[in-house]
Amino acid sequence: MLDHSLWLKLGYGRDLLYIKNSVGIGLEGVVWSRLEALSQFRFPVQTADYFFGVFADWHDANATWRFRISHISSHLVDGSDSISGGSSSEYSREFVELMREVPLRDLSEVGISWTLGVRGYFHQVTKIEPWIAFPASFTWRFADFDRSVWAGPYGPRDKSSTISLFISSGDGPVWPSIAGGLRAERMNSDLGVIGLQLEYYYGASWAGTDAGAKVSQLKLQMDVRDF
Repeated sequence: MLDHSLWLKLGYGRDLLYIKNSVGIGLEGVVWSRLEALSQFRFPVQTADYFFGVFADWHDANATWRFRISHISSHLVDGSDSISGGSSSEYSREFVELMREVPLRDLSEVGISWTLGVRGYFHQVTKIEPWIAFPASFTWRFADFDRSVWAGPYGPRDKSSTISLFISSGDGPVWPSIAGGLRAERMNSDLGVIGLQLEYYYGASWAGTDAGAKVSQLKLQMDVRDF
């Protein structure tokens, strides 16, 4: 199935407390919605998937570890799921995940970073994902240029631009899948990171209400995020 939809994603996560200055515990939440593109600049929301959970992260000499326990619920929107207890309630799942990430030491450093993990679903209402998965990603940041210091109205700000090649299995919450492409980022020490990404994705639909239907997507994505 070829998916021509627009997607809107919004989320936030942050450590809330630290244990002996070595283990951070925090909360995270994301919502991603599929929008239909109609005439007269109308974009009705077709589906909405809600992700939230608790995580803990810690560091060793070379890597960052993260453990999370999370919930995803998937819903039809814009009146298509108006009956309480209807189809949306059939697509929710809970999982635990342990990830090991070997990052670049600096956000603008050229080099290779990767993640590898294991994810186990301990509950699904309508099974749409395998009970165990092994999400992984590989990123080669091969270009770092345009380093500068911008003398803005609030003082100097470090800037840098990078270009990366990436490939990922288990992109986002749905597995199995495969994604790969190019990503350009502009980093500013005050404003965060602005990214532009061209990606090919093949795998289960991000909309849980599609019950794991396979999609093929060429995606152009722009995002703004904190460090």
